Amino acid sequence: MAIRSGAGTGVIVSLVVFVLATVFLLVLSIVFYANNREQVDSVTQAEDSLKVFARTSERGNDSVQTIVSLAEDSNQSVVGYLNDQIEQRNILLTGNPSETIEQINADFSKIVSSSSPLAITVSSLQSQIKSRQQELDARVEELASAHESIQSLQDQLEQQTQSQEAEVQLVKDQWKEVQDGSIELSAQSDDLFDSRDERLDSVREEYVNRIEDLEESVDELRSEKAQLISTIDDLRSKVNSSRMNSIDPSLLIDGTVLEVGSGNEIFIDRGEKDHIVLGMKFDVYDGASQLLTDENNTLPRGKASIEIVKVGATTSTAKITRSTPSQPIVRNNIIVNPVYDPNYKFSFIVHGFFDVDGDGKPEPNNSFIKDQILRWGGLVIDDDGIIPGDLDFLVLGVSPRKPTHEPGRGASHAMMDAYAEQQKAYEDYESLYEQAKAAQVPILTANRLDVVTGQHKR
Repeated sequence: MAIRSGAGTGVIVSLVVFVLATVFLLVLSIVFYANNREQVDSVTQAEDSLKVFARTSERGNDSVQTIVSLAEDSNQSVVGYLNDQIEQRNILLTGNPSETIEQINADFSKIVSSSSPLAITVSSLQSQIKSRQQELDARVEELASAHESIQSLQDQLEQQTQSQEAEVQLVKDQWKEVQDGSIELSAQSDDLFDSRDERLDSVREEYVNRIEDLEESVDELRSEKAQLISTIDDLRSKVNSSRMNSIDPSLLIDGTVLEVGSGNEIFIDRGEKDHIVLGMKFDVYDGASQLLTDENNTLPRGKASIEIVKVGATTSTAKITRSTPSQPIVRNNIIVNPVYDPNYKFSFIVHGFFDVDGDGKPEPNNSFIKDQILRWGGLVIDDDGIIPGDLDFLVLGVSPRKPTHEPGRGASHAMMDAYAEQQKAYEDYESLYEQAKAAQVPILTANRLDVVTGQHKR
């Protein structure tokens, strides 16, 4: 019985202990759960508070870690570090540490855009400022150089002013001398004017008498000239009349027909040695008996006319340009050209310039006309302004224009020389023309000369 009650007591004690332990554990669990709940709430509150400054996804960013590291290095909290950085940047930008980003954007909106950050804009402005500074420095140098030039000009002006003042004083002195001299000249001129009228009257009377004497001499010379011209005309007509009447018709024969070709060609016994040239024309006669002049000393027209188309050494070929059907050309017919003479050289004077190509501008010389005459066999006489009595032809070029406006007193020497040269050319041309007309010398132009020498255009 005693054993049973001791065993029961131990069980009870164990049971009590177990119950107490269980209660203790339950209480302890309740206490731990309550403490853990408070810790979880604290952690949740701390997490919520931390999210205000940095979210969970942002805490692992390198930039956030860099900020945290910089804050630790500066012995500051992250918020304190960031707040300090913002204040310093605001002071740098606007000078106000509490400036907001909206106010900053408003302040820099005119010079900053989303595509051009403030740093780039500032860099660009700095480049512009540097460029403007360089330009300003260049302008300053230019101004310094201009200032030196102005100073030099001022020095020169001062020197010129001093020199001009000296010259003015010299001119004043000279002018005083001139005034003194003018007083003397005025007195002398008064004396000269007093006697001028007397001298003018004397000179006028002297020249009037000389003009009257010269006019009388001119009238006498004109009368003598008219008488001489009349005498020359009479003598020339007598000489021509006696010459024509005394000429043997056989002397007028210039050649004979050697052969009549088939068609329109004939051959004559005159060639290059006889001064025959292309284009020369002849009249054809049966014989010398037909070469009798009429009362006007002119020959009758031949039965045919020919023109030279080919020239040999001693013979030539001609074509018939006119013929009489009832009087054909036959061998031994004679040919005559009143101008042509194989044994006589016609004399020519060539004067002036000739417009051969028809462009309205005379050639610069007349040597080609002289060469043409010499090739034909003529004789060129020097032009000394006088028509000799034995001249056969005068060849005149383009008539020069008579000058109408004489140069004034202010004209240059070149203008005066040109006027005198033009006046002389006109007077020489007219003088030769009048002399030739008075002496009845034939006057030829370039075209007429071509006809005479057989060189006319074909």
